[in-house]
This record gives sequence, C-alpha cells and structure tokens, in this order.
Amino acid sequence: TYPDIVVLTFCVFTGYHCPRDNSGKRPLENSLSAFETAWSAGIHLCECDISLTKDEKLVLAHDEDFSRLALDPSKSSSKKKVSDLTMKDLISMSLKSGSRPPLLLDVLRSAEAIGGSARLVIEIKPGNPETCTVLIRMFRQHPELIERCAIIMSFDAYAMHKMKSELNELSCTLTAEHQPATIQRSDSPDDVQSFECEGPQIKMPDILLLTVAQKPEFHYELTVGVADLTPVHSWLQHEGKPSLDGVYLQFEQEMLQPDGMVALRELSKQYKVGVWAHFGDPDNIATASHLVRECGVSFVNTDLQRNFYIKTY
Repeated sequence: TYPDIVVLTFCVFTGYHCPRDNSGKRPLENSLSAFETAWSAGIHLCECDISLTKDEKLVLAHDEDFSRLALDPSKSSSKKKVSDLTMKDLISMSLKSGSRPPLLLDVLRSAEAIGGSARLVIEIKPGNPETCTVLIRMFRQHPELIERCAIIMSFDAYAMHKMKSELNELSCTLTAEHQPATIQRSDSPDDVQSFECEGPQIKMPDILLLTVAQKPEFHYELTVGVADLTPVHSWLQHEGKPSLDGVYLQFEQEMLQPDGMVALRELSKQYKVGVWAHFGDPDNIATASHLVRECGVSFVNTDLQRNFYIKTY
C-alpha cells in the first residue's frame, strides 16, 4: 500500500507494463488491457504516446512503426510507419497480445467506463502539429471524454503553446454552448418562478513542456537542470504572460540534494512540475515520495517495477 499523497502523483508509463522486469506476466505496453489493468488496480494516471494514421485516426504508438510489438514483425504493415497506415491496416494487425493497436478513443472510453480518477497523460511527438489539430477535433466531438485526459505534453514548445491556445478556444466554445438557461416554472398563472439551470464545467487538460537535463540528442529538445531553472519561465510564457501549465523535468541525482530540493520547491509554487526518468534511474517508492513531499512535484513517472517498494534511495 502506497501513501495517498504519492499514489495521486504516479504516472505509469504505457499502462501496467514494465520493461525492467521482463517477466512477460504483465500486459503488452500501450495495449488496452495495460491501461485497464492499471486503472482497475487503483492507479490514477497512465501515460501514452499517440500517433496519427494516414486517415487521421489517433492511435497509441511509441515507435515509428509496430515491428517491435507486432505478432508477425515480417508482415509489411508492421514495418510501415504509423503515419502510412489506415484504420483498415490497424484492424488487420495483431500485436503480441493478440489484439490490435488501440485507438486513443478506445482508451479514453475505457477510462470513462472505469470512472473514478482513471485518466490519461498524452505525449505528442515533436513536429506533428496535425496530431494536435485532430486531438482538438476529437475533444470537440466527444466533450464527455475531455476530463479523462489529465495532461498533454511534448518536447515541442511551439506545438504545446498552440495546443493551449486551441484548448482555451474550445473551452470558450463549449461554455457558450452550455450557457446557463433561465427556466420559468409556474404552478398557477399568478405564481411564476424563474431559476437558472447551469451548464457543465469542463476541466481542460494541463499542458506541460517536456525537457531534458543532459546534452540534447535532437534539435527540438530544451535543456535545463535544477542547478538553474530560470529558462523554464520564458519557455512557459507567451507574450510575457504565463501560457503553459507546467514542465516535465528529467530526473537528476541533484534533485535528492538540499539545493535541488529548494529549486524544485520554488518552481512547484509557480507551475505544475513532473519528473520523468531514463532506464537505470531510481524507480522506487522512496524516490517518488521524496520528489512529492520534499520537492513539491505534481507528477512522477514510474514503471512500477516489482521492487518498486524500496525504503531508501
């Protein structure tokens, strides 16, 4: 059993799947069962990567193609880029789990059916503005699923600022469509009462910018470390005003030291802060608890490996 304050911050990568364990006993990554298993077990947040197909379907996919996860990697469709696949190709493709790659819509509907705090954290790959456009369109068509998405994030700062702007516009549109209506009710011709029927208040996803702490491998990656977090402010602002909701920082050992703790606490007072880690970085309850309680971060990515419940870091 994990402390409630920490459980609320867990963000389980690709559902209840852990590549570190390599046991084969967990569901396949980014499969519908991986997310349903995690949510049913009480996990609140699950992270996924999405890609856009040729016919503009949003599908869960971490890699450029499905060759690593396909039941038959030699099949031509398994080697195609996701952007070159159609919905027909997805339906005919079996993954190692025996099922097809799930659409984002499938996963959000499962979260809605499970209810409670089951929500998604969606990562959009850099350089894919059309993915943002289609995601907004999906939210417009299915507003009941918007609150099942807790966070949208990317290394692409331009795309995230654009996404924030479009979400704000969507929020205004949905609010206008559900303006409180004045209804008159009368029990008799001489006794007319008026009351307002309020429309639903929809919580839009938080928009976070992903960053790296080491030398960037790609041109779109922004580098920042706890030794100096001042660049974050300009990255999250637009025209001198706060725009994005927060930042996802790469884990650093300095976050466990006094100076790093102070820096994170100060940043967390102004923005929502998440921490993601590379394979080999500490992934255990002690580190997660430290980041939440001592540093004030809002989200901690984890694979929930078998030895996760370790007392020390």
